[in-house]
Amino acid sequence: MARPLLLWAAVAALSAQSVYGSQLWHDVNRYDAHGNECKLREVRGIVCKPLCVSDLARCPESLQPSCPDGQSFCADGACHTKCTDVIQALNPCHCSRTGDQLPSAARSLVPCMAIPNVTIEHFRPWDAGRDIRSACGAKAGIVDQSKTVAIWGSGWPGGDTTGVWAECPAAPIPNFTFRESYWVATFAVNGALALILSLWGVNKRWAERNVRKTATATTYTINGTQTRRSGNPETKGFVKIQDDIGGEVIKPNGEFIHGAASTLDMGTATANSLSRDIKLCGYRNHILGTVCVWSVALVTALWICYMGVWTADYYGALPGSRFGSYYSLGLGSLTLQSSTFLVVWMLSLVFLLTLYILKPHLRNYFRVRTLPAHGQYVCVVRPIREIKLLSDKASWVQRRVNLITERLVALLSRDKDYTTCLIEKTSEGRIYFNYQCTRYVYDDQIQQFAPFEFDLGSSHRGLLAQAVGLSTKDAHYRQELVGPNFIDVKIPGIFAAFARELVSFFYIYQCIFLWAYYFNAYYQIGLVDTGIILISATIKVILRMLSERRLKRMAEHEESILVSRDGQWYQVSSKDLVPGDVIEVVSGAYMSCDCILISGNAVMDESSLTGEPLSVRKFPLRLDNGHYNAMGSGKMSTLFAGTSVSQVQPVQKSADGLESPRVLALVKSTGTMSEKGQLVRQILFPSRISFIFNEQMRIVVFILILYAIFVMGMAVYFYKGDVAVIIFYGVFALSQLVSPLLPAAMVIGQSIAASRLRRKQIFCIDPQRIMIAGKVQIFCFDKTGTLTKEGLEFHGGQIVDPASTTFASFTEDPAATNALFRQAMASCHTVTDLNGQLIGNPVDIEQFRASKAAIDPAPKYIDAVLTAGGSEKGKLHIVRRFEFVHARASMSVVVLDEATGKIHVFIKGSFERVKSVCRAGSVPRNYDSVCVNLAYAGCYVLAFAHKTLDVTDPSSIKEFSQAELEADCDLLGLLVFRNNLKPDTADAIAELKRGSTRTVMITGDNALTGVFIARECGMVPQRNRVLLGECRSPMEEVKWVDVDTMLPVDDIEPYLDNVGFDGFTTTELAVSGTAFERLCATGAIDSLLLKIRIFARMKPMNKVDCVEAHMKYGIIAMCGDGGNDCGALRAAHVGIALSDAEASVVSPFSSADRSINSCVELLRESRASLASSFANFAALICYGQVMCGMVKMAGFYFAISLTQNMWLLIDGVIATSLMLAISMSGSAKRLDKYRPTSRILGPQMLASVGGVVMINWVFSTMAYVWLFQQEWFRCNEHATAEVDVKKWWLLGDNYEASILSFVSTFQFINNGFVFNYGYLYRARWYKNYAMLLVWGFLMAFISYMLLADPNQVGCAFRLNCGTPSVLESLGYKKPTWTIEAYNNPQGHNVIPTGSRYKLWGYCLGNMAATNFWQLFVVNGPVRNFLRKRKPLDRLRTKL
Repeated sequence: MARPLLLWAAVAALSAQSVYGSQLWHDVNRYDAHGNECKLREVRGIVCKPLCVSDLARCPESLQPSCPDGQSFCADGACHTKCTDVIQALNPCHCSRTGDQLPSAARSLVPCMAIPNVTIEHFRPWDAGRDIRSACGAKAGIVDQSKTVAIWGSGWPGGDTTGVWAECPAAPIPNFTFRESYWVATFAVNGALALILSLWGVNKRWAERNVRKTATATTYTINGTQTRRSGNPETKGFVKIQDDIGGEVIKPNGEFIHGAASTLDMGTATANSLSRDIKLCGYRNHILGTVCVWSVALVTALWICYMGVWTADYYGALPGSRFGSYYSLGLGSLTLQSSTFLVVWMLSLVFLLTLYILKPHLRNYFRVRTLPAHGQYVCVVRPIREIKLLSDKASWVQRRVNLITERLVALLSRDKDYTTCLIEKTSEGRIYFNYQCTRYVYDDQIQQFAPFEFDLGSSHRGLLAQAVGLSTKDAHYRQELVGPNFIDVKIPGIFAAFARELVSFFYIYQCIFLWAYYFNAYYQIGLVDTGIILISATIKVILRMLSERRLKRMAEHEESILVSRDGQWYQVSSKDLVPGDVIEVVSGAYMSCDCILISGNAVMDESSLTGEPLSVRKFPLRLDNGHYNAMGSGKMSTLFAGTSVSQVQPVQKSADGLESPRVLALVKSTGTMSEKGQLVRQILFPSRISFIFNEQMRIVVFILILYAIFVMGMAVYFYKGDVAVIIFYGVFALSQLVSPLLPAAMVIGQSIAASRLRRKQIFCIDPQRIMIAGKVQIFCFDKTGTLTKEGLEFHGGQIVDPASTTFASFTEDPAATNALFRQAMASCHTVTDLNGQLIGNPVDIEQFRASKAAIDPAPKYIDAVLTAGGSEKGKLHIVRRFEFVHARASMSVVVLDEATGKIHVFIKGSFERVKSVCRAGSVPRNYDSVCVNLAYAGCYVLAFAHKTLDVTDPSSIKEFSQAELEADCDLLGLLVFRNNLKPDTADAIAELKRGSTRTVMITGDNALTGVFIARECGMVPQRNRVLLGECRSPMEEVKWVDVDTMLPVDDIEPYLDNVGFDGFTTTELAVSGTAFERLCATGAIDSLLLKIRIFARMKPMNKVDCVEAHMKYGIIAMCGDGGNDCGALRAAHVGIALSDAEASVVSPFSSADRSINSCVELLRESRASLASSFANFAALICYGQVMCGMVKMAGFYFAISLTQNMWLLIDGVIATSLMLAISMSGSAKRLDKYRPTSRILGPQMLASVGGVVMINWVFSTMAYVWLFQQEWFRCNEHATAEVDVKKWWLLGDNYEASILSFVSTFQFINNGFVFNYGYLYRARWYKNYAMLLVWGFLMAFISYMLLADPNQVGCAFRLNCGTPSVLESLGYKKPTWTIEAYNNPQGHNVIPTGSRYKLWGYCLGNMAATNFWQLFVVNGPVRNFLRKRKPLDRLRTKL
C-alpha cells in the first residue's frame, strides 16, 4: 500500500483516534539555524476536501456536477450508472455518521464535484488547514469563503453560508452491544469455566471434609525418628534384628532359617537423608476434577488463540467473510480494536501468571485429597535448601530485598519442592511410589511411606554366615521393599524438554509481551525476538540434555550376574539383585551395587567413582569377631557400585576366612542406597546454589521495573490521544528493557569454558560450578600423588642391630640388610599381579619392587611370594593378612617361611604406630630423632616390626586376634622412601599464589614430611618459621614445637604477631589430625584455621571437617587423587579429582592430566567464564539502556522510530552475534591477583555499565544538538504533531530518525566491543578473533550506509535515501531498484556528504570515549588507584 507523499496534508483528516507527539521544547520548522523564520516553500499536489452543499445548484460553477451520458452524479461525489443504496451511503458529507449521530443539518448535504489538486506557493505547516482551504477555495472560484463556506460542524448552509468543507471531526468511537457472536462465545466459555470451577470447589470441600479433620490431628511427615523400625519379630511382613552368627531370623512367611541375619531398619543415615523433612499428601482422581483440568487447559489455549484472532483481524487476515476487512471485530474502529486487545492481553497476562504461580498446586487441586495410603497419587513436599555463596557481605538494601523476596517466595509456596508421584502396587499388593529414583514403600506398622534399607549386620561372623544366599521367595520379598537395583534417569523428549524450559517465568514474560508486538504492526520485530528466544531456549535445552544424557550413561547399567538362590547358582539381571544376595565376582564385571567381599581377592578399578588412578586390591572379610565399617576398616573389603573388576583370585585355603572356588560377594546396598547411587542422586537433584549474582539480580530487576515505569510515563507525557496506544508504547519499552538473550548469555560462557577444559583433559559434570570456581579463594591439596609424584621412590633402609639395640648405618641396597628385613619387604604388603602389572598401594609396589621378590601365581594360602634369589630360598606363604587401616596407621601379615617352617608376624606402619606395639627394649634410644630427621628431610618413613610365633600349624593362626598377633614385637628397622615433587608442582603453587589463592595441604602423611614438601613446592616460604601442634589424643592439650629446632613453644601468639613485609605473619602453623580434632573441640580452630598451612595425619573424615571449616570463610576448592580424598572432594565448593576416568562422580571436575597445573587451568578458564558471563550481562544491560533510553526517549519526543529493517538488524544480528563473540574470548595466560567480580551491583559493574550508559546518553543528546545546528536540517524537521504515531512504520523517513539510527547502531556495536576488554582474566581483546570479525563486518556495514551516496543497502534500511525522482533532482543516479515513496516534504533523508563524515567521526568519538572509560577508568590506572586507596572488604589471609 503506497504511503502518502505529504503527511501534513492529511492532518485535517486525523481523528481523535490518532496519537500525536508533542515536541514541547521547540517550534517545528519555524526558525532556521540562524534564528530566522523558515522560508515558506511551494507544495504541490495537495488534495482538497469535498465541498458540501444542501443543493447541488449552490455549488460553484466550476464544481457543478457534470457526468457522461447514461451516468448520474451520486452522493459519493462521483458519477455512476446507478446510485445504489451502498453508493449513497458513502456520502463524504456525512462524515461516517448515521442515525442519531448525524446532525439534522447535515442530512441533506451532498458533495460538489471534486476540486483538482492544488499547489500552495508559500505553505505554512503550522497553519496547514487554513492554507489548504484558501488554495482549494481559490481553485473552486470561491471569492470570500470566510463568509460563504464553513467547516463541517462549526456551521451549516443557510443565509450567506452556501457550503461547508468536509473536514470531519473525529468520529465517535462505536461501542459493543456485547451481543456480538464473539462476545457471546467469550462469556459463554469463561462463564462455563467459572461454573465448573465453582462446582468443583464445593464438591472438593465436601469430599475432603473427613480428611481435613484427620489431617489436623495427624502429621504426615517422614523423618528418621518416626520411621525407625522397632524390630518386633511379630510384626507381619518384617524381619527381626539379628546380628550374631547362628541366630534365628523370622522370614515373611514365619519360617525359621539358621545362620543368617538381616535387619529391616530405617534408622540408618542413608535412609534418614532420603526421608528428612518430607511431607506427604495423598490424592485421587475425580471425574469432575479431570474435566476442570482439561477445561483450564482448553481455556488457556483459547485465550491465546483469542489474542491471535484479534491480531489477525488487525491485519484484515481473519478467514471467511471478514477477510480483507480491517478492525472488523472492533466495529471498524482502530481505537476500539486496540483498547479491546489491550484488555484481552492484560487478562491473558493475569491468567498466565496466575497459572504460573499456582503451577505446583494446580493439578492436585483438581484431585480429591486423601490419606497418602488411600490415594492414587502422593505429593511429596520438601523444603528447598539453598546454598548461598558470598552472601554474608550483603548490604543493608540487599538484606531488605532478600527478606522481602523470601517472604514473597514463602507466600507463593515457592520455598518448597512439590513432586507428585504415582502410587503403584507390587505383585504382592504392597503399595509404593518412586521419588527421586528411590522407592518409598507403605509400612503398615507406622502407617506411612518410607524408603527401606536392609541392614545385614556389622559383625564379620554374622556377614559371613549369610554366604549361603537368599531363597527366591525372600529375594522377591526384599525387592518389593527396595525396588530394582537400577537408577532410572529419565530424560524428557525434545518436546518435553522445551516445554520444561519455556514454562519458566522469563519466557512467559517474553512471550506475552511479544503478542503486543504482533498486534501493533510490530510483527517483524516480534518474529525476530521470537527467533532469538527460541535460539536462547534451544541453547539451554541442548546443554541440559547433553549433561543429562552423560549422567544417564554414568548412572544406568545392567548386565547378567551369577547369584546364589535356594542353594543354586542362577543367571539373573543385575536389576534383580537385592541386599543379602550372594553373587560371583568375575573379571571384567561392572559393579552395579555395593557389595562386601566374603571370599577371594579382587583387583578393582575405582577411577570412575573415587578418581583413584591406580587399581585397588580388595580382600575378603576375616572370620573373626571384628565389626564391618564400609568407610573405615571395611573399605578394603567393599566393592563399590560404579567400579569395575580388573582381576579376581579365589581363595580355596584360608586360615581366617571363607574358602570357595568362586570369588563371592554379599550384596550390601542397591539402587540409590549404594555409594554411587547417593552420588548420582546428589547430581540429579542438587541443592540450589545461589551466587551473589542471583541475590543482587533482584535489586537490578526492581531498578529496571522503576526505569520502565519512568519510560512509560514519558510516553504518556509526550504522546497525546489514544491511551491504549500510548500504553502499547510503554509495553514495548518494558519488553525491550531486558534482552531475550539474557538466559543464554549466562550459560553459554559456562558451556564454552567446559569445552575448553575438556580439550585440556579436564572434565566437568556440573557446569554451574565453573562460575563458582572463578571465585576460589583457598585451594586445599592432598600431598601424596597430588603435590608429589604418584609413586614414591625407594630410598633405602636402616635396620636395628638386635645385639646393641642401635641403628645400623643407612643403606640404599636391601641386600645389605638382614634376612628378616628382606622377608618383611617381600611379604608385608597387599601387592598382586594383574597381567604382568603390579597392583596395589603405590608404597607397597615400590617396596615390593625394591625387594626383588616375585608373586607366585598359584598361592597355597592367601598369597605367596618368591624371595630374591629364586625358589631355592623357599617361598613365603601369606597365611593371614590385616590390611592397612587409617585408624591404626599400620598393617600386618602372618607369614609361613617354607624353608624353615617358622611362622612370622611382620608389622608395617607409621613410625609412631609401630613404636607403640614394639617392646621398649627393642627400640633404639635415638629412634624418634632419627625418624624425625628423615621426615624433616622429606622422606616417607615406615617402620617394620617382627616376632616369631610358637606355632607350626598355620590353621591354628585363626584363633589369634590381631592385637594378640601384633603384641610384643621387636623393631626390625626403618623403610625409607623419597617423596619427590611433581615437576610442575612448584610452578603451579606459585601461579595460584600469584592469583591470590591461598594454598593449604591436607595429608595423611607425617607432619614433618608435609612441612618439607610445603617448603620445597613454595607453599611455605623457605625462611618462614613453622610451628607444629600435636597431641596424643583429642582429650589432651595441643603442644607446639618449632620444627627446625624441635624446641617447645609455650605461646604461639608472639610468633604470629611477627609480621613480614607483606603485612602477614612470618610464622606458619602445622597440626596433626588429633591436634585438629582438639582445636575443633575447644573452638580454638576459628582463630587459627587461616594461619594453619599443613594439616597432617588427617583421616578421611578429618579432611572433610577441615574443608567444611574453611568453607565458612570463602569459596574453597579441593584437589586430590581420589581414594581417601573422596569425602573432601564432594564437600568442597569445587572439587577436582586427578583421575584417568573421563568423568568421575566423586567431584564436579576430574583431570586426566594428573598434574596440579590442572587446578591452575581450571581457575584460568573459570575466571574467564565468569568474566565473559558478566561482560555479556553488562552488554545486554547496555543494550536495554540504549534501546529503552535514547531510542525510546527520542522516539517519544520526536515521534520517530527506527525502520523495520533496522530493528531486524539490531535485534537479529548485532545483539546475537556480539553476545556469542564475547563468549568466545579465551582465558588469560596468567592468574591475576584479583578475582573477577561476581557482584552486578559492585563498584566495577556499576562504574563500567553506568559510565558507558552516561557517555552514550551524552553523545546521543549532543548528536541532536549538532543536528539542530545544521542548515540542511532546520526547516526540514519532522512535523511531530501532524503524524499519527500509531503508524510507527511511517516514522523513519526523516533526519531525526536517521541520526538516531546511526548513533544508536554504532552504540549497539560498541557495547559488545567495549566489554570485550578484560585482559586480567581473559585473553587480550585482539586475540578474540570472532569479536574482531563480527565487529569489523558490522562497522564496515554501518559505515558504508552512512558514508556512501544513496545505494541499495542504505535504501533497504531507508537511510541516506529518498524517492527516486527526488534523488535524481539532487544529482544522484536514478535508482534501478524499487523505493517506496518517502514520507516527508523533501522526499528524502540524504545527509550532505560533509555532514556524513562529521557524524561518522562523532560516532567514532562516542566509541573512543567509552573505550577510554573502560580502559583508563574501569580497567586501568583509576581502578588501580582506587583499589589501593579504598580496598574492598575481602578475605585477608596469607597466600
